[in-house]
Amino acid sequence: MKKFKYFGAYIVPLLGLFTFHSTGILAYFGLFFLYVMVPIIEYIFPPNSYNFESVEKDLANNDFFYDLVLYLSVPLHLFIIYSFLQAVSQDSVMLSDLIASIFMMGTILGVNGINIGHELGHKTKNKTKTFFAHIMLLTAVQNHFIPYHNGGHHRDVATPDDLSSAKEGDIFYFFAIKSQIGGYFKAWKLEFQRLKLNGKNTLLNPMILYTILPLILFYLIFNTYGAEVTLIYFITAIYGISVLEAQNYFSHYGLRRKTLKNGRYERVKPFHSWNSDHLIGRVLLFELTRHSDHHHSGSKSYQVLDSKEDSPILPFGYPMMLVLSYFPFIFIPLMKKHLKKYNFK
Repeated sequence: MKKFKYFGAYIVPLLGLFTFHSTGILAYFGLFFLYVMVPIIEYIFPPNSYNFESVEKDLANNDFFYDLVLYLSVPLHLFIIYSFLQAVSQDSVMLSDLIASIFMMGTILGVNGINIGHELGHKTKNKTKTFFAHIMLLTAVQNHFIPYHNGGHHRDVATPDDLSSAKEGDIFYFFAIKSQIGGYFKAWKLEFQRLKLNGKNTLLNPMILYTILPLILFYLIFNTYGAEVTLIYFITAIYGISVLEAQNYFSHYGLRRKTLKNGRYERVKPFHSWNSDHLIGRVLLFELTRHSDHHHSGSKSYQVLDSKEDSPILPFGYPMMLVLSYFPFIFIPLMKKHLKKYNFK
């Protein structure tokens, strides 16, 4: 029965529906719940570091339920986007309600769209999963995420070569711009190298399609709802991308792999990623918070990721760390002390 907890991830899109159909202070309930109440609850209640036994892992790996939860998220996500577009296209929508809807939808794009797209498209040859992954990522203008994340981030994590690994002292906003724009162009290079290595036509770079798809999406929104709603969705997607980059920012902040005598970097270890075992964050993000094992064993499905004893633990859960990322004057001193705690300084 414990596996049914992952339906809890649907709380985020359902809060979105509540937001889009509410006005005044009620429109901000979803944001308050996710950005204030969840961090407080995670701070009060202890983390859960329980790992499956080997038999439980075998059962979980062969249980279609865990994929089903991800698959069902796709039509739900698309319906949420439709509801958002319908809501913000109304002439009667108040500015305060519009702001609440934008931040809520942006949160959904970052937490559900990109994160579920990440899980579905992570190091898999399953065409169905890859197709659904691209649908989810398209909604946040992130189709280039798959080639960069799988071929670049996991290979180069915790090194200067990885644009998604923040060094100590990096300010989030500059990091996010570098990671996002740099990651896009590096994805072109990675796909070119992959095609060349496999003896395929390098002119058929998938990045061409990944670049065109968002343009088609925005054209469809423009053609259906007009320029104003298209601009609103663009702003929403930018915020959703910032949620992704905030997770990138704090999940490897200040951690670096050593350079070996042969000039190569040491292998990726559990202590090259920050971890969190807080249950709510684990459920909402499909165990992304067990980030050390995700990088140490990149082919693992979310349901069997382990809590690693030798991984550094974030000072707070993922929801709180996401909020703090937007405030460098709080985040940087906090993480400076935490890096010292784990002797990374």
